[in-house]
Amino acid sequence: MAQEDMEGKVFIFPRQSTSDYVVLNPRLTEPLDKLTTCLRSYTDLRKNHALISVDFPGSQDRHMFDIFQGPMDYTKPTPFHLFYIYINNSLASSMEQTDILQWKHSCVTWDSNTGVLQLWVNGKVYPRRVLQKGFSIDLQDGISLGQMQRNYGTGWDPEISFQGEISDVHMWNEVLPPETIWQVLLNNRYISGNVISWRSLNYTINGDVTVQPKLQCKYYSAQSYSYC
Repeated sequence: MAQEDMEGKVFIFPRQSTSDYVVLNPRLTEPLDKLTTCLRSYTDLRKNHALISVDFPGSQDRHMFDIFQGPMDYTKPTPFHLFYIYINNSLASSMEQTDILQWKHSCVTWDSNTGVLQLWVNGKVYPRRVLQKGFSIDLQDGISLGQMQRNYGTGWDPEISFQGEISDVHMWNEVLPPETIWQVLLNNRYISGNVISWRSLNYTINGDVTVQPKLQCKYYSAQSYSYC
């Protein structure tokens, strides 16, 4: 187990397997009835892959909270894939135009009082969904990067494991307003999660995941903004 400031670093997941993942230990463990979760990911996978899950191998609480991406579809004029978000085994999805070699900054907000869920990708907000009004997310089992279970109690599924790089993981026990989410996208170092903070990360590496320096780049255009 390690705890450190991960600013300027990434986790590299070398292959799709059940042995390579990172467990994050939250600073707060009481059930969440509101949350914001943000992270950056970089991969050339063209198939389903998990980004983050509130889960552990063999857990009976399937899909307490998961974020994963679907396969890329190149049959349309503009390639796209689906973002999937599970809360308590209920699924919401959003379609996103994609560039296979682009860092993605993803944020999900959810409020149990209304069930309203929002997805932000690279600063763009997608139409809101409603999931699991009145539910709360239990963090006692910890939070895993790069893996999720497909079925109850069966362990990690290698077919949906992650290969690539993950960075800048933050989680809050509140719904951040749009202007704050934009500052998170810009990597404002004065804004950090109070449940999971990349700048004070308590984590355990499993398998061959490694910590490496982040390759820094910025790209601006009239239509888009990218940071890695």
